[in-house]
Amino acid sequence: MCGIAGFTTRNWSAPPERIRQATATLIHRGPDQQGVFQSPLFSLGAARLKIIDLDHGNQPILSEDGDSGIVFNGEIYNHVALRAELESLGHRFASHSDTETVLRAFLEWDKDCFAKLRGMFAVALWSESQKRIVLARDRMGIKPLYIARQDEELFFASELKALLVHPEMDRRLNLAGLDCYLALNYIPAPWTLVEGIEKLAPGGWLEWRDGELSTGSYWSLPFGVSHAYTLESAKEELDALIEDAVREHLVSDVPLGVWLSGGIDSTTILHYAAKASRSQLKTFSISFHGRSFDETQYVQRAVKQYETDHTELDLTPAEDLGGAIEEFAYYSDEPSADAGALPVWFLSKLCKTKTTVALSGEGADELFGGYLTYRANRFANKVSGFPSALLRTILRALQYWPVSDDKISLEYKLKRFLEGTLMLPARAHVYWNGTFSDAEKKALVRPP
Repeated sequence: MCGIAGFTTRNWSAPPERIRQATATLIHRGPDQQGVFQSPLFSLGAARLKIIDLDHGNQPILSEDGDSGIVFNGEIYNHVALRAELESLGHRFASHSDTETVLRAFLEWDKDCFAKLRGMFAVALWSESQKRIVLARDRMGIKPLYIARQDEELFFASELKALLVHPEMDRRLNLAGLDCYLALNYIPAPWTLVEGIEKLAPGGWLEWRDGELSTGSYWSLPFGVSHAYTLESAKEELDALIEDAVREHLVSDVPLGVWLSGGIDSTTILHYAAKASRSQLKTFSISFHGRSFDETQYVQRAVKQYETDHTELDLTPAEDLGGAIEEFAYYSDEPSADAGALPVWFLSKLCKTKTTVALSGEGADELFGGYLTYRANRFANKVSGFPSALLRTILRALQYWPVSDDKISLEYKLKRFLEGTLMLPARAHVYWNGTFSDAEKKALVRPP
């Protein structure tokens, strides 16, 4: 994980130390090396976490003539193949860093290069002679990139705090962003909680050219594309895709581990990682001994089967849970109502004691329909013909059922499900994820 920041100075002058101040707010993302580039027209900085080519690749990286450069956050998994193609076209490299590969790809193919990148990234590239900056973000928006526009000026950063270094930024709550948070439990692009600051869209690019802005996308979800898969052929292709993806993610010049929860997703990642790795894998997990949702028995089965070097932490109030929650406000920038955030915080700290990079099963529930809400959709279809008066009567009766503090208890699911059946289907689906209803939002927020 790295961090980038930058801004233009077409019609104003920033203090010389401003870019270093912005970059310094991101040092937790990139503790290994920090660097800046400054010119009369724009300033850019990077905080680097070294993963590939530890001895080279310090950022920013400039072209031979010094006219163009890059600051980069992410990892490109096909950078070796791209490097070979670029070398065949006459490019010469000074490092083995994937960051340099992205710079040279941009010099060769301009914005068309982004569609060639397979990985997760947020990047800023520039050309002094063209008075130009180009920003881009990976297809899924894994790496964050915040932007702000003020007249003919552009500001950008990996985190909000690097933008709020600028006193020129307004500190006003964005009500649209707040509405998103209360309705979805997070704030999707392009919204943020700060008025005037946006997120660059996943799969999107933004170009600033001497005060003029343009935006576009290099990729979008391929809706409507169908394949004549059988169950067996789909299984075979999925197997090959996961195998290739995990193998690519294992490429690292620093110690690497696997987060293991005991569930299907993380155990799947471990299976393919063990298949591809020639050395013993390090695994890490959080346990909840004595609680109904503890999955230690499944973790131990996976550890035994794949013979991993395993480290576990039992999460209890003795771990200063309150202090960790307070730290979220600084490191997260924006809130996220994810019940797993606290365990992941401690899992990350545990993992950092032995590794720099970790693989996890995050995102699999979204890809493969693993959430209980998908079942709720099917059940809702079956009760859709019931009179709403009957559903409301049952719901009122359920209010006498004592609230349980178990994770996703039966009491919680029944009440939540019935409340959702009284909503429009699309609204019900996110409500089943634990969000506020429209009535609850109105009760909570009263616009000035």
